[in-house]
Amino acid sequence: MTGKTRKCFFGLKVDRQLDGDKMNRTFVDRVMTEGGEGVAIAACMQCGTCSGGCTNIDRMDLSPRTLVLMVQRGEWDKVLQSQSLWLCTSCYICTSRCPRGVRPSDVIEAVKAIAIRQGIENDSTRFNQIFVELIQKRGILFEPELMQKYGGISAMLEQAELGIKLALKGKMSPFPAKIQDPTTFSQALEKAAQS
Repeated sequence: MTGKTRKCFFGLKVDRQLDGDKMNRTFVDRVMTEGGEGVAIAACMQCGTCSGGCTNIDRMDLSPRTLVLMVQRGEWDKVLQSQSLWLCTSCYICTSRCPRGVRPSDVIEAVKAIAIRQGIENDSTRFNQIFVELIQKRGILFEPELMQKYGGISAMLEQAELGIKLALKGKMSPFPAKIQDPTTFSQALEKAAQS
């Protein structure tokens, strides 16, 4: 079958197959532990519905379907090197369309969390870290501060015109907002840190 894509029973492409005995339970269990009960990786039948609905598929080096397959196979290095993890916008279209309840968005979020704990550093993890620090500081995001910490003064100047337009239309405040109950918010953060 040189030059042709090999297919197995029911026309499923061979590269999408995963026998149960070839599944890497260590990685699957690790991601399921991180992602919670909703992450049903083993139920994935590689139909590709998740990838078909993905709004960022054109920018990704690995589709959500392929990413789930690699987690199933235990190809951890390829998963961690993929930019797809950091391009997922968590829009949950893949999750809403999955006929098997795999919840690909939650799989990706779980893999991201594991990757960050393993020390993966890139532009996306830096953005994520700054975002979390600012939320912990105020309880609500102040976009100009995020822009300054992430991109510096030059990024703020590049986006100044848009920021002014948004402020004039009431879409963004030029001043930081305050949450109504900072004590409850602090308690919630402490509780989350302990779990």
